[in-house]
Amino acid sequence: MPTRIIGLTGGIATGKSLVASMLRKLGATIIDADQLAREAVHPGSEAWQKIAAVFGQGILLGDRSIDRRKLREVVFKDSEARKKLEAIMHPEIRRLARERMARSVSQGDEVVIYVAPLLFENDVHLWLRPVILVTCDLATQKRRLKERDKLKDDEIERHLGAQMPLEHKKRLADFIIENSADTESLKEKVKTVWQELKSISPVPDTFPLKGPLSPGRPPG
Repeated sequence: MPTRIIGLTGGIATGKSLVASMLRKLGATIIDADQLAREAVHPGSEAWQKIAAVFGQGILLGDRSIDRRKLREVVFKDSEARKKLEAIMHPEIRRLARERMARSVSQGDEVVIYVAPLLFENDVHLWLRPVILVTCDLATQKRRLKERDKLKDDEIERHLGAQMPLEHKKRLADFIIENSADTESLKEKVKTVWQELKSISPVPDTFPLKGPLSPGRPPG
C-alpha cells in the first residue's frame, strides 16, 4: 500500500510532541522537524560550523554543542539574526526530512507524520495534506510556557507573536485536536483522528520530495 504522508503542527506548548508520541504508539512513523534541527547542528557538522562562525564561540557550551537557550534569545530579539540562522538551518532540515521520507516510502511505512511547528507559516499545507492541528486555549498555552520553559510574561508574548495565531491555523487545518483538558481525553481524540487518517487514500503526486519542507524551530 502506498505511504500516506501527513502534516502535524500546532502552536508552541499546545502538545504536538505528546500527540505525535500517541500516534507513534498507534503505528505511525514520526519525522520531527525539531529533532532534525538538533541532528543538523551536532558539533563539527557543516551547519554547526556556520552557526559558530556567524554567532561566535560564545554561543557554544563546554562540550562544544550549541547553547540552544542562548541562541534562541539572540534570534528572538533580532530579526536579521533570525534570518541568518534560518538560511543556515532550513536547507539542512529539508535534506534530512527528504531522506527520512524516502526511507519510509521505500520500506513501505503505511502512515508517516511530519511534525513541524511552522508548517502553515511556510506554506507546506499548500501541497502536504491532510494537516492535523494541535491546539489549546490561550490561558493553558501561557501556563505551559511558564511552567515548562520557565519563561517570563514578555518572553511568552514574544514567542506567541512569532507564530501564526491559533485561530488562523484552525481555518487551514483538516483535523483539529483540542488539548486543553486531561491526557485520557486527548488519547481518545487522537484515536478518532487516527482511524480517519487510515481511511484516507494516499495521493502519490503530493509526496513531498520536491519544494520547501517546513523547518522546525531554530536550535534554541
